[in-house]
Amino acid sequence: MATLSYQQQTYKRVHVETANPGRILLSLYDAAIRFTERAVEQIEAGDLAGKGQSLGRAHAIVAEFIAALDHKRSPELCRNLELVYIFMIDQLMEANTRVDAAPLALVLKHLRSMRETWSQAVNQAAILEAAGNSPAVASAQGRG
Repeated sequence: MATLSYQQQTYKRVHVETANPGRILLSLYDAAIRFTERAVEQIEAGDLAGKGQSLGRAHAIVAEFIAALDHKRSPELCRNLELVYIFMIDQLMEANTRVDAAPLALVLKHLRSMRETWSQAVNQAAILEAAGNSPAVASAQGRG
């Protein structure tokens, strides 16, 4: 993998620092999907080192999803998400140890489905915010 130029690194840093949390979440899902797809290709090609790197990156992202859950805010939802994320991590580890792409099909299915759901939520939040009905505005106006 080529090293990013200084300009590319600066662009990426500014992009992340100025993006809203919903867009960052979607970018993380995109990356997890990309690394998992890459791992499937690497397993099929017999690239064990590449497979390990790609699965390690996907694992790190999914582990970060778990760490970011706010159980105090929505305990039942967070517990359900945590169970799905743990399942994905188990499947990533199984694919890595067995050198088998089959478990990754389930991971990709869940990642894509969850990414689509979050995308809809982020878009809906943006529409509400643009209309002045963001949760923060509604709360400040005594409507939330």
